[in-house]
Amino acid sequence: MRLPRRTLLAALTALVALSAAGCSGPAAAPATQKASDPVARSTGTPTPTPTPVPDARPITSVAALGDSLSRGYDACSHFGDCTARSWVTGTDSTVASIATRLAAAQGGNRPAVHNDALSGAPVADLDRQVSLAIAQQPQLVTVLIGANDVCRRDLASMTSAADYAAAIDAGLRRLTAALPDTTVLVASVPDVTNLLPVAAGNETARFLWGAMGGCRTVLDDPRSDDAAAVARRDAVRARIDEYNTALEAACTGLGRCVYDGGALHDYQPTMAQLSPLDYFHPSVAGLRELAATEWRVLQEAGRG
Repeated sequence: MRLPRRTLLAALTALVALSAAGCSGPAAAPATQKASDPVARSTGTPTPTPTPVPDARPITSVAALGDSLSRGYDACSHFGDCTARSWVTGTDSTVASIATRLAAAQGGNRPAVHNDALSGAPVADLDRQVSLAIAQQPQLVTVLIGANDVCRRDLASMTSAADYAAAIDAGLRRLTAALPDTTVLVASVPDVTNLLPVAAGNETARFLWGAMGGCRTVLDDPRSDDAAAVARRDAVRARIDEYNTALEAACTGLGRCVYDGGALHDYQPTMAQLSPLDYFHPSVAGLRELAATEWRVLQEAGRG
């Protein structure tokens, strides 16, 4: 996901004036941890149901495919990508990325990383990213893509369920055929409308959403409960559900493909888990929770 910057200067000016309205920096990491998980489990995260793929071999290389959610977008003190805080490939210990957790689980042997995700990418970009991953020959590939396919100017512009399913099916089949010994972790598309009950009451968040103009299908009139606004958000939720059905169907039967069972879709962020730069992308705390959620999927699949 990526919000346009055409009014960025205005947004920055107004941020200073509105700083008292609720801007907050990234939250501190959870204090309580379980021995089996470098990061504390969230009691609100559902138990994912991946297909078990036990494998004792070390993972020496990881590739991330997807959009801004895998690029650490707006998670630093500046606007834009912040790959050091990627939930997949990042090096920031506060996030505890998948690569960092693998290093800890493998006696300090950190895998090489390739972040092939592209901020703003829709599912149509997946084929290009798959080509990059095939050339890199990683032992683990993560796929998280779809938010930009619903975050459009209007409902008619959203990627159809059929087109999304076709792109996902082709991409996963091509990836697993070329890399038969590689684990492919497929994360469910998050419910973007979950932002509204958390941040729509915050004046700064509403200003930024309006000034930056992104994801209008969800963020237009964020506090409105009239019939048209409710129907619009329901249509977005329904399309995301169709995307996740396509992800599960495409992954099933592809050998080493592991779907997260809807775990990321059901994740409800807190205000502290949203970036104070846009209240849309995850903060450091949000990325930490994302990494923890998908790490548990890998553990249950025998690859964590």
